[in-house]
Amino acid sequence: MSRLLLVMALLAGCASKPPAPERTAPAASDAGVSDGGLARTEAPPAGAEPQGTPDAPFRAQPPAPSAAISFHAPVPRIAKLSNGLPVWIVEYHEVPLVTVDLVVKSGSDTEGPSQAGLASFVLDALDEGTQTRDSVGIARAFENLAARYRTEADADSSEVLVTALSSTLPEVLQIFADVALHPAFRPADVERVREQRLGQIAQILDDPAQVAERVLRRAIYGEKHPWAYPSEGTARSIAALQPPTLMKWHETWFRPNNAALVVAGDVNGDALLPLLEKSFGGWRPGKVPAARTKAPASAGAPRTVIVVDRPGAPQSQIFVGELGIESAAPDRFAARVMNLIFGGSFNSRLNINLRTEHGWSYGAFSFFEEHRQAGPFISESGVMADHTAEALSETFRELRRMQQGEVTDAELSDAKESLLHTIPARFTSGESVAELFARAFAHGLPPDYFATYSQQVSAVSKEDVARAARERLHPDRAAIVVVGPLAETRKALGSLGLGAVEVRDAQGEAMQAKAPQQ
Repeated sequence: MSRLLLVMALLAGCASKPPAPERTAPAASDAGVSDGGLARTEAPPAGAEPQGTPDAPFRAQPPAPSAAISFHAPVPRIAKLSNGLPVWIVEYHEVPLVTVDLVVKSGSDTEGPSQAGLASFVLDALDEGTQTRDSVGIARAFENLAARYRTEADADSSEVLVTALSSTLPEVLQIFADVALHPAFRPADVERVREQRLGQIAQILDDPAQVAERVLRRAIYGEKHPWAYPSEGTARSIAALQPPTLMKWHETWFRPNNAALVVAGDVNGDALLPLLEKSFGGWRPGKVPAARTKAPASAGAPRTVIVVDRPGAPQSQIFVGELGIESAAPDRFAARVMNLIFGGSFNSRLNINLRTEHGWSYGAFSFFEEHRQAGPFISESGVMADHTAEALSETFRELRRMQQGEVTDAELSDAKESLLHTIPARFTSGESVAELFARAFAHGLPPDYFATYSQQVSAVSKEDVARAARERLHPDRAAIVVVGPLAETRKALGSLGLGAVEVRDAQGEAMQAKAPQQ
């Protein structure tokens, strides 16, 4: 057989090839230019008008700009179930999706220092099992209905959300209500969530920027305030949490008289309310304790420069902060404009100083974190380690300059335009809309808050910004945290006159540091 195959291969190799096609010689005018045998297109005669495509006249002129689009934020319809549970409804019919957000007006503000992370732990454990479903059954049920479930814990609120097709909403609501209202907190499920959380905390402690923010919050709020500790908890507090503690927290704070349902998407309000009544109407109200009162920061104590040592680190994280504003503060819009000018945008004073002018940082920013009570005002920047002291000095120079309240017309205009132009992007999906109004409910803001947002921002004047800067910024008592190489920066930091250098660990606990070698 192999010999036969060899003979056939030799015969095939000896077969004559077909004659090559004849090629036409080029014209005399094309002598020396080869066309590779391809067809040629005759050039148009000299002086002839060029022939365009059929749409050439349309393309001859650029299109005129379209009319400006005016954005109008929706105002939710407000209803109430038989048990008193408020319902905020925002109808969007562009796509057949709907988001249901159960928001509870309790979060980290309910925790003591030994229970840091309790609220977020409870939320993470909700879908691990109910009285009638296990975690696999819950996940499979949501997946079979193409529903997306998630939770979010905040400083003073907790959210449980599901996004589903509007056609499957009745089935999804039954599962969603069971998960949110009837968690089992079985020991094995709690242990699984605990292991995941401890891994998350270990990762956070390896991130210098997150370490700096955690330590700064503790310096701002003092040792007794629940917001002095991270919302995800500490390794010690998470290790101590047990199923009965989780169940007690859920039973205490998850009550219809402490919550609301926010529904956004392709729904009809009249048809929706009976569905919600069926799923949530049997949820019973209860006595809700007051959240823990705000403990003042350590007023009157000498200010220090807190350093978390990262030996050999090429960068330092500089965080400066103090108490900020409440969500409903009368000057909140002026304060937001002021923040954008100082450090809240890429073109802010702080970023231009540290990044553009000095080249010490890839980015320097600031923000107000707003809650029902005053959240922190934080300025942050990652800088070259050998310029740590200079960058910190420049940060305080910009803070003092901002505190003087001098603002140019261009700065005011740019900051206001930035606020106005970013609002429409926050209404691009039913899920983001549901979250916006859930946060508004949790913070005690009116349903028409976003509908009047543009007018509130447009009304901010330079005098308003100057007043907010004078009243909200206090550089002389701001807390300071630096995460970076102590040996290379300690002497320079101590020479700034901002306070003595105090060394702490990544949890914010005080440490004893060796004196630098002379």
